[in-house]
Amino acid sequence: MEKSKVAIIRNTEIPDAHQIARMLDKLMRHLGGMEAFVKKGDSVTIKGNFFAPFPPPVTVDRRVVAALIKAVYKAGASHVILCEAVSIGTKKARNTTTAAVIDHLGVKKAAIEAGAEVLCLEDDERVAVKIPNGVSIGEIMYPRSMLDCDVLINLPCMKTHSMTMVSLGLKNYQGILNDGQKYYADRDDLEQKLVDVQKVRKTNLTIIDGLIAMEGNGSGESGTPHIMNMLIASDDVVAADAVTCACMGIEDVLDVSTTRIAQFDEIGNASLDRIEVLGDTINNVKETFCLPDTYAKPQDRYLLGVYENLDIHIGGACRQCWLLVSDAAAALSEYDQRFTLFVGTDPKIGNPIRTDLDNVIFWGDCACSTSGPLKDIRNQMLLEKKGLIAPGCPPFRPASAMLEQYLVERNLLSLDAVAESHKKSIQKFNEYYRTIDPTW
Repeated sequence: MEKSKVAIIRNTEIPDAHQIARMLDKLMRHLGGMEAFVKKGDSVTIKGNFFAPFPPPVTVDRRVVAALIKAVYKAGASHVILCEAVSIGTKKARNTTTAAVIDHLGVKKAAIEAGAEVLCLEDDERVAVKIPNGVSIGEIMYPRSMLDCDVLINLPCMKTHSMTMVSLGLKNYQGILNDGQKYYADRDDLEQKLVDVQKVRKTNLTIIDGLIAMEGNGSGESGTPHIMNMLIASDDVVAADAVTCACMGIEDVLDVSTTRIAQFDEIGNASLDRIEVLGDTINNVKETFCLPDTYAKPQDRYLLGVYENLDIHIGGACRQCWLLVSDAAAALSEYDQRFTLFVGTDPKIGNPIRTDLDNVIFWGDCACSTSGPLKDIRNQMLLEKKGLIAPGCPPFRPASAMLEQYLVERNLLSLDAVAESHKKSIQKFNEYYRTIDPTW
């Protein structure tokens, strides 16, 4: 492969809307200007990142959205669509729709005022497309708005992610899948699935919003803001991700599985020696990001040998299950009761369980479908309507919602407390972002 080009622009201070527009213009001039990507009369679709009802750094800054739409029209576009769909977690656990999220964030207003059509992908026509050389998935119901446009622009955030280490250009296309495929292949094959999605059609331009980045246990409300005041762009989504990883202080960018696999599958360049960086240099902008616990520590660090009131039995479990049961265990540790958790394929028990069936939890598809003595325990729970059997592969937001409901039914948690917890998470980011952008 010939060298890919990636442009970096960093502001010396927190920029306002006018400065963001100037930053975008300067960024694109390093790549030949927006005119190098958008021709007169082109239809353009922008895939943003607005998966949950939280402002930056969880989602893309609406001011970047407005600046990009205006720049695309200035280059000659005839029609611009901004599209997105919220995550399954937002639908099932937060009970929030895409329309509500983009309205709450001010994204809909900003995009319409800039001249774009705003499209919730749930409302888009889907086209069944075979994925050439698909490894994890072989077919996708691809959104018509993204498949048929002349120019496809990927607009993700600069974030860490507990499941994929980072959430950048490649991870952003998780949002284009229908609900079934979003939930499918979120195990150890998640990264390959994200790469497979890129094989349908080329992304013409990727622009990564790094004004307020995120570190720690992202990419949602558990992450921590990390101000970078920067934008990154490339026509090679893999190169854009690789350079952004380097700017986040990740020494070997091939440690990021999506980046490495995408290069292996010839989606783009991930090796920094095959990338020409324009504008600011990596060394001048690089900062060390705090990685998610799942990548900073051994996977059992936050689960085994930690909670005195939990008896945890794990068989063969993928890292996604380790992560999600750690979250569940942390929640259960707050109660003055003993719980028994079964996780993974064929977990073992050396002695009879020490809890009543009401306090037994089967977590994830593998545990729920277990055989042997545990099957008898599970079946007894079903017959007596006791405990919690939470399927899912991995047991993500729907399972978390089931856990909340289970605790409510046991009178260990109130519905008001659940609502208040969600409200506080949103309020925390709302208040933070208003310190950055008082006009929001």
